[in-house]
Amino acid sequence: MDEGKAALYAAIVGFAAAVIGAAVGGWASWRAARHSADAAVRAAVEQVKGQAKNEHAHWIRQERLHAYRIVLQACTDFMAVVQRFETQVLAGRNTDELPQLLEQCLRDVELSTGSLHLLGPSSVHAAALRLLAEADSTVDALRGLQSLGSVTEAANELRCRKALATQAALAFTDECRAVVGTAGD
Repeated sequence: MDEGKAALYAAIVGFAAAVIGAAVGGWASWRAARHSADAAVRAAVEQVKGQAKNEHAHWIRQERLHAYRIVLQACTDFMAVVQRFETQVLAGRNTDELPQLLEQCLRDVELSTGSLHLLGPSSVHAAALRLLAEADSTVDALRGLQSLGSVTEAANELRCRKALATQAALAFTDECRAVVGTAGD
């Protein structure tokens, strides 16, 4: 073989090797880039999912706090009217405007507890229902105090009902505190 043909064959083999090397190298680079891009996308998706989960849990906590505050404010207003009503009845004063105010406060307690089943958890909703039942019983005891001739017996019943309503309010507060203090539910 003469030197010219050998050089030509060497050049062809070298060119083919360069083309094949470039193709294999390009393919390997493409695969590595694709793998890196897939990993970056998976990491970004996981980060977004985690952030969305945290934001949802924060939103739920904020909504629960808001709803719990409304219930507690309604209970505070209710108990203030109960105390005012009791004081006026026991003092023998006119209570004509108080029954309507008392009914409104009871409705406010009822309305404020209505959305708790949506926000959960069920333990808070159950505590709110117990609180509402005790508030209703307290109103019944006040009606008895106003209408009965035996003030002592009715006053004792009212004190008992107020104590039970206060216990229910404290139990509701404890449930709320337990839920709001947790990361989610």
